[in-house]
Amino acid sequence: MEALSHDDVKDFVAVAGDFLEADPVNHSVHLTAVDAALRGERQPATLISLHDNGAVVGVVTRMEGRPLHVAAMPPAAAPVVAEVLREREIDEVTGTRDRVDAFRKVWRDGGREVYALRLYRLEHLVVPQVPGEARLATAAENDLITEWWIAFVAELDGLSREDAEKRAMDSRRMSAGHVLWLVDGVPVSWAGSTTPVGGVSRIGPVYTPPEHRRHGYAAAVTAAISRWAYGAGAEHVVLTADLANPTSNSVYQGIGFRPVSDWSEYRWS
Repeated sequence: MEALSHDDVKDFVAVAGDFLEADPVNHSVHLTAVDAALRGERQPATLISLHDNGAVVGVVTRMEGRPLHVAAMPPAAAPVVAEVLREREIDEVTGTRDRVDAFRKVWRDGGREVYALRLYRLEHLVVPQVPGEARLATAAENDLITEWWIAFVAELDGLSREDAEKRAMDSRRMSAGHVLWLVDGVPVSWAGSTTPVGGVSRIGPVYTPPEHRRHGYAAAVTAAISRWAYGAGAEHVVLTADLANPTSNSVYQGIGFRPVSDWSEYRWS
């Protein structure tokens, strides 16, 4: 197996684009990251195509400030990828569990799993009966969404506000659609989603402030953003849920999401 590094994102897409688009659900993170790089919204740090007997059989990508992403890397290619990256500073890897495990074992000792995740795809949307109404966020809610995004990251990662703000602002560039759930005109929950790339929209974050939880608002706003994604042209709507949070996994399955694959995020720093 051969690993080729690409300095130009257009060259990378010309070589590996068809391979990624053949499985857009499992390759959604690769596709949205590359799309953002093509539009100048992200700077690629690593673009690797993997070849076997002249055919593209895998891909590895990393955007500046983000983890190495190996969802499209065959596990058997891990030693080849590690050799190509040996002189680079890689402190974090994410992707489907088998591929993350394969890479971390050949990269270096130590580290820990920071997330165990499950990728879900929406099969048949079940709209929950929850008091309130959904609407697209407007510019007037920009500060509210920013605060909720920071709170979401701080709670999920156990970060200080300063660190959470940095990570939230970097992630925010990836989302395009924002829907709020309102009760009596007051926003009580929010969900974001990427615009479709390769026919797939990826939902996230979904956040409800603590004082508004346990009323079904997260399910309602997730259903609403799913409708937005379909309206934006998505053929598939996906999301990931933390396996350590059985409530969110139950909520998503209750409105029609079904498991696709298990994912992991592993960190050395």
